Amino acid sequence: MALRFVHCSDIHLLDLDGVGPLRFLNKRLTGAVNLALHRRKAYAPHLFDKIVASALDLGADRLVVTGDVTNLALEAEFELVRRKFGEAGLPVTVIPGNHDAYTKGAARSRRFERYLGAFMEGERASGHDYPFVQRFGGVALIGLSTAIATLPLYATGFLGDPQLARLDTILERLGAERVARIVLIHHPVMPGVSKARHDLRDLDAFMRVIARRGAELILHGHEHLHIEGVLPGPEAEAVVHGIASGTSLSEREGRHGAFSLYTVAPGSIHRAHYTWNGSDFEAGRESTH
Repeated sequence: MALRFVHCSDIHLLDLDGVGPLRFLNKRLTGAVNLALHRRKAYAPHLFDKIVASALDLGADRLVVTGDVTNLALEAEFELVRRKFGEAGLPVTVIPGNHDAYTKGAARSRRFERYLGAFMEGERASGHDYPFVQRFGGVALIGLSTAIATLPLYATGFLGDPQLARLDTILERLGAERVARIVLIHHPVMPGVSKARHDLRDLDAFMRVIARRGAELILHGHEHLHIEGVLPGPEAEAVVHGIASGTSLSEREGRHGAFSLYTVAPGSIHRAHYTWNGSDFEAGRESTH
């Protein structure tokens, strides 16, 4: 049985209701400046509603969001995201991005997991949030977290050896069962793609796991850019797709607001890509692997 799902990322839903000025006496100060000068004009949250409507119209089984669902990791933002996901009309799978662990307090309190844990249900090692595995017959979604709190002007990510070891075990087990393995990660996994201070710090270690165990598809966001590539695996290359922000208003090539519709079964990956044209999401290139 195939899994048909819509992938989007970096939706950055904002809600500052009831947020006092003292909450900005940390890294959020630079984030607030960025919001005032750039982000509020460059992104349109209502595009996420259009992505959800498109997913329903296209008959998707599920919506997959690869992180950065908030701007500043505030409780009001997570409340908004939880409500939006709950009212979507189809199941949602989500993983965190760097903006979802924007401050040490947000990361330490596991704010993302507390608010959005219902959208990450699945198999996992006892006592650990990540990786989690959601099985759909011969297809599996494998959710990772690269979300860590960083210094101002940094947006790096980190998996850590324990999470990578658990991923290794999961990929080996599912590979032996010939399950189509879809790895969900926020930061890019293609070398040289990330901007300075935006990279996955243990990318080499992640690549070694994929080279040893393999994966059929790796989906990510973070750079707000359309990316296509492959990573070497033991038997076949792992297809890598990065996607632009789902709520972007950019008119630059590769940075238009976007989502992709996937139909995945063991041995088959089909992707239809949609981009925002100023009034609607427009069907573009399709590809099959």
